[in-house]
Amino acid sequence: MLHLPSMITYGFFSFILAFFNKALFQLANFHYCLFVISSQLIFIVLSFQILAYFHFVTVPIVNKKELYTLCIPSVFYCFSTVLSLQALMKLNVAIYVVIKRCTPALTFVLSVVILKKQRLDLKIGLCVLVTTIGAVITSTGDVSYHFQSYLVGSLSVIFHSLYLLTVQRFSEQKDSNDVLYINSLLSLPMISLFMISLSNELSGIQSYKGYQTVNFWFYFVLSTIGGGLLNGATFWCTIKNSALTTSVVGVLKSIFQIFFGMFVFDRLVINNKTILGIILSLIGGTLFSYFEYMNKKTKSALITSEHVMEHDPKPTVITNGTK
Repeated sequence: MLHLPSMITYGFFSFILAFFNKALFQLANFHYCLFVISSQLIFIVLSFQILAYFHFVTVPIVNKKELYTLCIPSVFYCFSTVLSLQALMKLNVAIYVVIKRCTPALTFVLSVVILKKQRLDLKIGLCVLVTTIGAVITSTGDVSYHFQSYLVGSLSVIFHSLYLLTVQRFSEQKDSNDVLYINSLLSLPMISLFMISLSNELSGIQSYKGYQTVNFWFYFVLSTIGGGLLNGATFWCTIKNSALTTSVVGVLKSIFQIFFGMFVFDRLVINNKTILGIILSLIGGTLFSYFEYMNKKTKSALITSEHVMEHDPKPTVITNGTK
C-alpha cells in the first residue's frame, strides 16, 4: 500500500526547493552550488545531532560494511545534486522541470536491469516515449537554448535515477533516518573536497558582495533548510514506497512547477513547440503515474488474495449427507 504522508511531504519540498534555489542563484546572484549543497548536508548532520541530544532520534552507529554499502548511492547523489543545480542556474524553471521529468522513464528502464523487479510493458513504454519526446520538442522550441545546460541536465537525470535505485536496493533493511544520516555523512566530505580542490568556488565565496543583503540570507536559509528537508523526504518516500513511486510523485508536482516556472524569474518564451512539448511531457508523465499506480494496486490485491487462500481453510462441501 502506498505511504501517503511520505509522498505528500516529498512532493511539497520537491516543488518549492527549485524556486528557492533559483531565487538564490538569480535574485541574490549567488552562483556557488557546491557551497549550497555542503550547507544543506551540514544542516542535516547537525539536525541529527541536536535531535539526538533531546532524544527525538538516535544517531546510527556506522560500521565499515554500511559505509561501503552506501558509498555508491552517495557518489550518485553528489553527481546528481551538483549537476541539477548547475542546470538550474542556466535554464528556466519550467524547462528544467521538463528535463527532470525524464527521470521516471530512466528509473523504470534501469529498474529492470538493477532491481530486476520491473517488467517491460507496452503501455508504460509508450508513456516513457511520449515523455521523452515531449522533453526533446520543448528543448527545440527554447529560443534561449543552451546546449551545455541541457547536457548537464540530462546527466543529472541519469545520476538521479541511479541514486534512487541504489538507495532503494541498499537500504531495504534500514530505517530511512539511518540511511539519510549515513548518506549525508559520506556525501559531505566528497562535496567539500571537490569544492576545495577542483573548483574556484572558495575564491568566489570570499569575494561575494551580497552578505550584507537581506535577499541573500533569506534565500540562503530557505535553500539550506529546504534542501535538508527534501533529502529526508526523498529517503522517506523511496524507502516507504519505491524509487519509481518517488519519481512518479515528482511527475505530479511538476505540473504545478511548470505552470509557475513559465512566469517567474526569467520568463519562458512560449511558442508552439514549447506548448506541444510541455503538454506531451505532462500527458506521458501523468499516464505513466496512473499505469504504475494501477499495476501496483493489482499486484497488492493478488498478494493479499494469495495470502488469504494460503491461510484460510478450504470450505467443506457436503454432498448427499456426506462430507
